[in-house]
Amino acid sequence: MLGAGIGFVSGVSPGPVLTLVVSETLKGGWLRGAAVAAGPLLADGPIILVALTVMRELPPGMIPAISAIGGVFLLYLAVTTGLSARHATLPKTGRVAARGGLLTGLLARALGPHPYLFWFLVGGPAVLQAQHDSWAAVGAFLVGYYATIVGSNVGLALLLHRWVRLLSERIYRGVLLVASLILAVYALLLARTAIQPAAA
Repeated sequence: MLGAGIGFVSGVSPGPVLTLVVSETLKGGWLRGAAVAAGPLLADGPIILVALTVMRELPPGMIPAISAIGGVFLLYLAVTTGLSARHATLPKTGRVAARGGLLTGLLARALGPHPYLFWFLVGGPAVLQAQHDSWAAVGAFLVGYYATIVGSNVGLALLLHRWVRLLSERIYRGVLLVASLILAVYALLLARTAIQPAAA
């Protein structure tokens, strides 16, 4: 649930990948948009490996501290997402000249700051904590995260391709408000997880 919730929020929040999904779908159909949406599947692998390698070298007491910082980061994203939802507009085309679907999505993901912040502050500590339970828990977190971050953008590509006129900005703003609430809940859960080891 943690991975799926955060993945959904990441998928629907404004950013370069979402903008390119919209742009490429309108220019080349839903398959082009879906290819862009799959970019995180390729771009995140090296980032995850680096984040986990660095964290395994840190003293055990540092992980709860990083989780606390991650909770603050998620809370910041929740507030900014909620505030931006009031005046949010669907990403427009015109200035984007992207080509190559999957490669475009990969570069948009790899060259932005959010995946690095996420995996060092939120995803990495969550994976290490899940690893203490079982590898199945690690797999569940990763599957939930990537199923929703990719799935939400693929769903958007399909929606734009078939019913582009039905996706109003009011609906999009509502989705962003829901996303901000989900982020706030997970920020509190992450902070609670960080505090519990320190209390013990």
